[in-house]
Amino acid sequence: MYSNEHTLQQLLKQAYHRLDMDDTAREMEVVQVYGVVVGDFIKRLTQRVSFSQGVLTVQLASAALKQELAYRRSSLAETINEALGYVAVKKIVIM
Repeated sequence: MYSNEHTLQQLLKQAYHRLDMDDTAREMEVVQVYGVVVGDFIKRLTQRVSFSQGVLTVQLASAALKQELAYRRSSLAETINEALGYVAVKKIVIM
């Protein structure tokens, strides 16, 4: 049985597809999965996340965290793509 959240998510994907807004739906999905993958602590220190044309841009509040995530870019992209079930993130830019 599906939860209401899952059903709503599916409906939104269908609506975006019908409105030719697949890129918007994909951006929302990638940003959501980023938050899940990095966890609550890093998510709270993230000031802005955006996704466009395979590039995930992450703006962080902490210089130390910027450096740490910069070192882990490749593995973070892999983990996000695995969680999505397809390759969406080709590059991560840390700001």
